[in-house]
Amino acid sequence: MGSFVVLMNDDSSAAESQLKALHEKLGLKKLVLAVGSEQGPPKYKIAKDAEVTVMLYTKKKVVKNFAYGKGKLDDKGVEEIVASVKDILPAKK
Repeated sequence: MGSFVVLMNDDSSAAESQLKALHEKLGLKKLVLAVGSEQGPPKYKIAKDAEVTVMLYTKKKVVKNFAYGKGKLDDKGVEEIVASVKDILPAKK
């Protein structure tokens, strides 16, 4: 299982600077950081008013899509996301 962060911003140089600062501040080691266009891929249906979007996917198919407005991602939201991880994990044999 892996994860990555895509900062969606049409000003790629500003976005790259923000990601570099985040990387240095948090000391990230095993997290892919990328820059994407503000609207994102149409098939992902990213909410335009979301500050944070979390997608859980498997085999290139989105299984869960969580969108949070500015300042709305809280502990309850994080718990909901973590609880949904079971939906993307392979079944136990």
